[in-house]
Amino acid sequence: MTFNPLFDASPRRLRPGQIATGLRTQGRVILALMLREMRLRSVHSRLSYLLALLEPILQLTMMMGIFSLIGRRPEFGTSLLLFLGTGILPFFLFTHVSGRTTGAIRASGLVRALTPIQPLDIMVARALLETATLLIVAMLLFTFIYATGVKDAIPVRPMLAIQGFAATALLAIGVGLINGVIGAFFRLYAVVYGVFSRSLIFLSGVFFVPDFMPPAIRYWISWNPLLHGLEWFRSGFYLTYPTLTLDRTYLIGFGIVSLLIGLALERVFRARLV
Repeated sequence: MTFNPLFDASPRRLRPGQIATGLRTQGRVILALMLREMRLRSVHSRLSYLLALLEPILQLTMMMGIFSLIGRRPEFGTSLLLFLGTGILPFFLFTHVSGRTTGAIRASGLVRALTPIQPLDIMVARALLETATLLIVAMLLFTFIYATGVKDAIPVRPMLAIQGFAATALLAIGVGLINGVIGAFFRLYAVVYGVFSRSLIFLSGVFFVPDFMPPAIRYWISWNPLLHGLEWFRSGFYLTYPTLTLDRTYLIGFGIVSLLIGLALERVFRARLV
């Protein structure tokens, strides 16, 4: 007796070797897109790319000047420069990665027409490049703070600082993927999101310690996931930094959910994004 293969319900399964090959191929595509982006930036304006690297230092210097004029003291610790620096860095990480991924698909041009390249590859490449750039910025920023005489610029609990940076990057990439899909359909969305994300500087603990705020205010600002990334990162530089407001599970969960939503949106609208 023979059976018609059309009625063979056995599912096709990908072998481990096929999965590994697919991941290697996608990794090479993303790396190639990152290198292409770096070349384009260096060709268009090396000065603007250098200024992008120095932007957090310039903004930190400006804030220091303003706070010195009004006699502002650090909310925690002895160095206002370090306190502000540990807030500025994760804030810039989130706003730059999530914001610049918003226009990734629109800026890709004819690259989208190449068969092996999917919209997801373009967005991931932009997000990873921005994350790597902010890692370089972090090194420059805290080297600058250390050079001014603040020896505490070296984290006393480096793993907490690394974990906080990584968790904030996860959040930024997840939100960036969502932004990338929405931004591909609505040109003005990048402008609206840019204004919104910049305003978060007043709600994310850059200038204050959340645990020192009144309970009612602390409750409402604790819904902001970026605040938890900033608190996590900053706690790596102070042994006794208060972290009652910090909720690591909430931050990681928000980041993972954002990432899954972004991946789902890209998959649903992939045909219209190409």
